[in-house]
Parts: sequence; structure tokens; C-alpha cells
Amino acid sequence: GRLAEALELPRDRLVNAAIPGATLEQVIDVQLPVVRELRPRLVVLNCGMNDSINGFELPEVTERLGEVFGWIRSVGAVGVAAPVPTHAPLLERSIISNFRRKRILERIQLFNAELRRRSREAGIAFMEPGTVPLVMDPSMWAIDGIHLNSAGHAYVAEAVTLIARDLLGEQVSARSR
Repeated sequence: GRLAEALELPRDRLVNAAIPGATLEQVIDVQLPVVRELRPRLVVLNCGMNDSINGFELPEVTERLGEVFGWIRSVGAVGVAAPVPTHAPLLERSIISNFRRKRILERIQLFNAELRRRSREAGIAFMEPGTVPLVMDPSMWAIDGIHLNSAGHAYVAEAVTLIARDLLGEQVSARSR
């Protein structure tokens, strides 16, 4: 909603197919069918934390990211891929062992590297972590340490808006009226 408002798009043109706790597989199997026929102009992909916590196989991630990015390109949309934050408070607050914490961080870095590689190959914008440095501030996170709070969502939406405006260019002002 924040993104549509910032881009001055009517709310009835926004589809948020997000499902809390979803993995990349669920994004493709459950969320993608919801939007597949809508032919969006902008797609924002933000996933990977749940995959990193639970574990994943890199070849499968590679294939599934290719599927999402291929679909984005096939409908003529522009895409923004947002990486998993590497400093989620969950990893600092949790009672998990140092070994598990280290392993999750390794998987986050592996997921992000593959997300960066595949998005660049597909011509999809990759949101470099440096574009949202305040995400590392614990005050931007919900109590669970996995999800952003309202201030965190507003901050990230502002950053995504800047990227989306650049990608959409004149399409935003011409079509939003």
C-alpha cells in the first residue's frame, strides 16, 4: 500500500500476494499463481529469510529464482529483488546456538549472492543492502526479530519507491492519472 501510494497508483491496481512465513517455493507455488494473469508493470520480490532459517538446496533456489525472473520478464514487467537483511535482530536476540546462528548467516549470504546473480542475469534490479542502511537498526524491527515494524516497512517502501520510479520512468506519471 505504501508503495502504491508513493507511486500515486490507485489502490485497486495493487496486489499484495505476500504470505507471512513463505519460502521461495511457496512464493512460486502459491503467490505467483495469484498474480500470473494480471500482467503487472512492477514486481517486488522479497523472500529468503524463511529459506535461510530452514535450509535450502542451492540448485533448487537457482532454478526457482530463474522461474520467477523469467515470468517477470515474460509479462514485460520491471522487477526489484530485495535481499535478506544480514543483521536481522533474530540472529542476535535468539537463544539459538552460535553454530546455528553462524549457519543461518552463511545461508543468508548464499541466498543473497544467488539472488543478486540471477536478478542481474535477468535484468531485474537488485536492491543492494547499502541502499537501506537503517535496516540494520534494531528499532526498525518487530519484537520477533524476523519482520520489520511499521517504521521499518515505511523506510524500505521509500527506498523501493525510488528504485521503482527510476525503473518505471514516465510510465508512473502517465498511467497513474
